[in-house]
Amino acid sequence: MSKENRYQEYDTWAWLYNQTMGPEYSKQQLQPIETLLLPKLPQKATILDLCCGTGHLVQHLTEKGYHVTGIDGSEAMLAYASLNAPEAKFILDDARTFELPYKVDAVCSTSASLNHIMSLEELKQVFGQVYLALKENGLFLFDLNHPSQMAKWWKGGIAEGEIETEYAWAIASDYNAKDTTGYFKVIYYRAPSQPVTVLGYLRQLLYKLLSLRVLTRFRLKLLARFPQWEKKWHSKEMTYYVKGYANADVRSALEAVGFIDVDLLTLEGSTNVDDNHSAYFICRKER
Repeated sequence: MSKENRYQEYDTWAWLYNQTMGPEYSKQQLQPIETLLLPKLPQKATILDLCCGTGHLVQHLTEKGYHVTGIDGSEAMLAYASLNAPEAKFILDDARTFELPYKVDAVCSTSASLNHIMSLEELKQVFGQVYLALKENGLFLFDLNHPSQMAKWWKGGIAEGEIETEYAWAIASDYNAKDTTGYFKVIYYRAPSQPVTVLGYLRQLLYKLLSLRVLTRFRLKLLARFPQWEKKWHSKEMTYYVKGYANADVRSALEAVGFIDVDLLTLEGSTNVDDNHSAYFICRKER
């Protein structure tokens, strides 16, 4: 697969991701890495962040003293990543076919990035490339959204979003249990360039109030009707497709390429992976 055929769909919302979701998601995803991965690594270990996006997680890891490489298929995402984590190395490549010129102690992939791989065979290809990139006894940690979890939570409504003075964004997700595929839609609004009226100023005050966590439900309700509320704002929609994988199938694919000691855990490290939790896999390359 050539670099021209890499997964590059995130180019279209790199700016928005870097401004909003990237910093927030990286804080959330640092927790399982600190709990499940870092205690098992030597000091100043080499780590590959696969599907690293805008590099905010890479930034956290380099600040902790680790030597980190980030790989992503989006050139626009990596442009921000190189600014966010200037001490790290970044490579433009596809998760299914990448090759590292050196071996690393660990590989991580967060934010359910590998759900974007749309077939089990291609997911197995990713696992094979990760296996090749690891040193002997190296560790691989990643999370996935699984079918029962997606069926429960991906209902088509607005799941998250924010409203700022000059822009707003929302994410809606849906899932089809019959073919175990789904999508999430990113809706981006931008305010027109015009003088702020008294009514506009009052709305800005309302949006600032709605940014409070306790008012999240009301903010999401407003975002669901935002085109009717802010009729002059420009909007753009971007849709990204994903595949839900049964945990047993993922385990089998990992073992098929040679991984051993495959553990299935929650974000907090519990073995009780239910419909409320994403599945975290950690496994080891055989010596």
